Amino acid sequence: MKRTSIHIQIANISEFKKQLLLWAQQFEIAVWLDSNNYDQKYSNFDAVLAVDAVSKIETSYENAFSQLKKYQSEVNDYIFGYLGYDLKNDVEALASSNFDGLHFPDLFFFQPKKLFFIKGNRVEIKYLTDFRNEIETDLHDIDQTSTTNNQQPTTNIKIKLRIHKDDYYKKLNTILNHIQRGDIYEANFCQEFYSENSEIDPVAIYQNLNEISKAPFATFLKLNDNYLLSASPERYLKKEGEHLISQPIKGTEKRASTKKADEKLISALEQNPKERAENIMIVDLVRNDFSRFAIKGSVKVDELCKVYMDCLPLM
Repeated sequence: MKRTSIHIQIANISEFKKQLLLWAQQFEIAVWLDSNNYDQKYSNFDAVLAVDAVSKIETSYENAFSQLKKYQSEVNDYIFGYLGYDLKNDVEALASSNFDGLHFPDLFFFQPKKLFFIKGNRVEIKYLTDFRNEIETDLHDIDQTSTTNNQQPTTNIKIKLRIHKDDYYKKLNTILNHIQRGDIYEANFCQEFYSENSEIDPVAIYQNLNEISKAPFATFLKLNDNYLLSASPERYLKKEGEHLISQPIKGTEKRASTKKADEKLISALEQNPKERAENIMIVDLVRNDFSRFAIKGSVKVDELCKVYMDCLPLM
């Protein structure tokens, strides 16, 4: 399907981004990606918005990748979405039986009618050509979107643990026994924190989170009445031609209030044995995974244990 593309310049791009995200809430499906102007070697855009699905695919993990490949070839256009954790069951002899109270599909992608690509103060708008006559009206509506006093009241939220303390220690000891016995040498043990019968404003929560973290891989996903809010510092995968790039992160430290104090924290983080061991272990894991399908000898580590600083300015 063909797309109509126009370019515009925005004087106040920060305000425009806020308006754009709020305007996007009228659609059942929306994906917002924001780098928060982080200086990245592999960055293409500062922010991207994809809204209003013209087609979509959502499936459980069974044959998920083959279904996605078929959908992608049929659409032959931009698609946005996610790959869920349980897709591991489609490529490995694994199974999962964890409680799922969220009911996100294991895999979801959609072809958007409307796309916005932001770089600096320039915005490239790409609409499916059948909907090009909506561009002018949409830009007017975005410009009229107010970013003040939009927050809905948030009820008192009680956070609960999915795994209680005694059971948590029991599971932890099981993992330690496996490690000591030599069955495994690494485990990512997570648990869910949740709240029930609470009301929040997803956009306001995301904006507050993003303001605090200024993460280089911030994401807001709206999938009907399900939302995913993310402030990630790491890149999982990026494909450039025939090359794959991954930038996993392990080990963090708070920012200091002065540049000199910041440098001390950086030095301590670089030399911390525990943080270095964790970082090297995850790099080795990614390298091993890449080596399963990459051309022999082509997997390289360009940098190891390098400290990246967030976007928050020093006082």
